[in-house]
Amino acid sequence: MKYDVASLIELFKRNYDVQRRSEALLVTLALAAAFLVGASVTVVSTSQTVQDIIKSVIRREEKRKVEPPKPVVLPKNVPVKLPEPPKVDKMQKLDQRMVVKKTIDSKLRPKPLTTMRRKELDFKRLKDMGAGVRGAMYGDYAHRFDVVSSGAGIQATIEQLVVVAYEGGDWDCEFHHHGAKVDLTKGAMPNLIREIERRTNIKVINKVPVAVRADSPEIHKSPFVYFTGHRNFTLMEAEVENLRTYILQGGAIVANSSLAGRRSRFDEAFRREMKRVIPDYDLKAIGNDHPVFKAFATFDKVPVGMNYWQEPLEVIEIDGRVVVIYNLNNYGGLMLATLDDTGQAIKRGVSAEDPTYRWEGPRIWPNTRKLYANVEDVKTVVDAYVFNINILAYLLTR
Repeated sequence: MKYDVASLIELFKRNYDVQRRSEALLVTLALAAAFLVGASVTVVSTSQTVQDIIKSVIRREEKRKVEPPKPVVLPKNVPVKLPEPPKVDKMQKLDQRMVVKKTIDSKLRPKPLTTMRRKELDFKRLKDMGAGVRGAMYGDYAHRFDVVSSGAGIQATIEQLVVVAYEGGDWDCEFHHHGAKVDLTKGAMPNLIREIERRTNIKVINKVPVAVRADSPEIHKSPFVYFTGHRNFTLMEAEVENLRTYILQGGAIVANSSLAGRRSRFDEAFRREMKRVIPDYDLKAIGNDHPVFKAFATFDKVPVGMNYWQEPLEVIEIDGRVVVIYNLNNYGGLMLATLDDTGQAIKRGVSAEDPTYRWEGPRIWPNTRKLYANVEDVKTVVDAYVFNINILAYLLTR
């Protein structure tokens, strides 16, 4: 291709313009980059946070040395005045603060304790008197109840047996009921009286037990008073005092927990109330070699109770004399099953000869068979009767 001079000059101008523009662009980019670097340095130098970060990276801060505090020296022989304790008014007695809602429907109302002559005795003096007091008590018992002999040949005459009708619980749980009224002719205690006369030479004049409160003089006509129930209860102060007098004059307390086993509401209540009656002594378990196991019949060990419970018998002794006997195996519940004429089988239905002589076992009903598992066992029922006779024979001959 041929170019003339004018064409070459024009081509040269075009190439020069392109080169000049490229250099100008490079200079502009360089100035812009320098401006950005300068702006970044300015921002970094003016930001305290960034400066702190840089300082922490470049060098570590020196640890501050903390000086321990100087011990405080208290002045000696400075009198200290303590505040006086607040004055507390004397608390009202528990029995005065309680409101008893349940009343006892019984024909025998409690009488004031005015007819009984109290002996000037207390538990501490009784412990010091020793064998002399025990002998006097036994002599009094032998005279009052015509006690002759002991063991299987024991003879005695008892006017009546007493059930303690306390308020706030269910003392009548081992009797039959007609509506809201308690039928004292049908239940564990009438059944026991029947077996006492059948198996022993002990005569009980009143075939129906007497249910009275513990502050009644009636309790002094019986060799023991009987406590039973499932629930919690609290004795009035007059009842506690009369029971204490009764024990000091030779009486005894026999208790049956109708809810077999320990730590039931009745179990806790009975232990608490006995601590009020006899504050210086506790219930203690006895071994199978205790005289009560051979007082009438011979038992090698504690009989099986309701639901196969076999807890040890517990007693309270004052100077070797038993004043409280407590079983946790519910022998009373087993005595709701009446025995037939042979005394070796459970009676079912009403007897034509004696309408009150009947089987008293609601706990054998199908809806409660699981709760009271062994109530149909004849040997268990017979042992419950005979062991309670042992207790009575023992108390008459202590």
